[in-house]
Amino acid sequence: MNRFKGPLPKITLKEKRIHMWNDIFKKLRKIKRNTARKLDNIMQHIGTKELIAISLGIVVIAFAVILVMAHISGVKKNSLSENDGENQIANEGASGDGNMPVVEIASKETKTESTPDTTVLVKKEGAKEGYLNRCVFLGDSRTVAMVNYGFFNDDSALAQIGISHPAFASNKFMNNAGKEYTMKSYLESHQAQVIYILLGVNGINDSSEDHYKNTFISLIDRVAELAPNSNIVLVSIGPVDDNGRYKDYVQNALIDKYNDFLLEIAKEKHIFYLDISEVLKGSDGQVKSEYNGGDGLHYSGKGCEAIFNYIVEHPVPGISDDGEYVVKYVKPDPNKVKVTTGDESGINEGNFGDLMDIMGITEDQNASDASSQSSTVTEDEEAKKKAEEEKKKQEEEEEEAAKKKAEEEEAAKKKAEEEDAAKKKAEEEEAAKKKAEEEKAAKEKAEEEEAARKKAEEEEAARKKAEEEEAARKKAEEEERKKQEESLNSGSTENNEGNGDNGSGDGNEAPTSQSEGSSGQTPEDNGD
Repeated sequence: MNRFKGPLPKITLKEKRIHMWNDIFKKLRKIKRNTARKLDNIMQHIGTKELIAISLGIVVIAFAVILVMAHISGVKKNSLSENDGENQIANEGASGDGNMPVVEIASKETKTESTPDTTVLVKKEGAKEGYLNRCVFLGDSRTVAMVNYGFFNDDSALAQIGISHPAFASNKFMNNAGKEYTMKSYLESHQAQVIYILLGVNGINDSSEDHYKNTFISLIDRVAELAPNSNIVLVSIGPVDDNGRYKDYVQNALIDKYNDFLLEIAKEKHIFYLDISEVLKGSDGQVKSEYNGGDGLHYSGKGCEAIFNYIVEHPVPGISDDGEYVVKYVKPDPNKVKVTTGDESGINEGNFGDLMDIMGITEDQNASDASSQSSTVTEDEEAKKKAEEEKKKQEEEEEEAAKKKAEEEEAAKKKAEEEDAAKKKAEEEEAAKKKAEEEKAAKEKAEEEEAARKKAEEEEAARKKAEEEEAARKKAEEEERKKQEESLNSGSTENNEGNGDNGSGDGNEAPTSQSEGSSGQTPEDNGD
């Protein structure tokens, strides 16, 4: 009889596996008991000599098996060594793993050279994640994190923790699926349309700048040689926290310096450059706090997501982004992880554990106690789980609502600021216009006043000149009058002197002359 009021609780896949292993263990214990009983019966009927002979035979057989296995292992090892690890991926397809999505092969049609205008990859509107089906990534621990956080397919990345670019071409790599590669075997089997190089932070404190640059150029040339139809993208070295754990190992000043070098090399070799620093760096020149993985050098899950989105949104021109990019997650095995340690990488035993945690490489803590979990789920547990899910959903909805409200407030604030700026600009323009008009009016008034002043001065000069001319005329007339008077006076004197010489003593003539003079006709008038 069912003691539950509702339907029987569902058994999870994990619980089914626990049941299966419990059954297997029970059967093995039963077989062990039966075998022990049979051996006891046999031992009772076998003598000492027969027992010794059987034991020796078992030892000889076991030793022979060990020798055969050692020989086979040695042959395989020598074969891999002689072929530089290339035979390991033979007959497995371009992806190296039948369970992995196959990277699309490059061709002459998909190959393009950058120009000065296209060297730096720019944002493409509506870019799709299907673009990554045509890409592979060569990198260090930062690329390892991209794989372990589930942003890149395991087999689409050739990367190792602590690796530097000078050692990259000669190193042997192992991915999470256990596949071993060299750069040569990887690129020859993964002729991807786009190859991203995400290296340079390890070894950035190289004492020789020439060594750093020359080894990077050699690596680029080797990649181009092994994948002649692939488009190569140099990814900028991402920023760090100058006060983080690796502050004595790498600083942003060095990163900026070598990023300039990478950009120049990309232009020189007509390949591409992706500036991920644009999204990772804060206004203070340091890595943004939300992208800091904790040690100042490596990135958090959010940081990896920001890099992933930036790559998708800034694709190489001409490469298709059709299809869906599906990440086949492969959990890393801590016992198989390869790491380059030492001064060049900045990794040591003291920070190794923390680094593994940042890289997403942790042991499965639930595996050891899985068998102790209950194989049934009660209604109370289901209800509790459901309540937790509803609570989580409610919290997510509240968070989303709060986020939306904050965005709306920010948009309103921004709009108000824009309106205020527009109003202020209009007022400034109006004030400038008014000022210009006032200056124009003042200028016109000044010009009118100046014209009036000049006119007055000209009129005054003309008047003064007329007065001077009038005075000169009068003076000339006066002088002429005086001259005439003097001439008349001189003539009158001569007449008087003539009359006296005639000796006229007749008293009647004098009145006659006097009468003529009284008539007002003077010599001057006669002259007139």
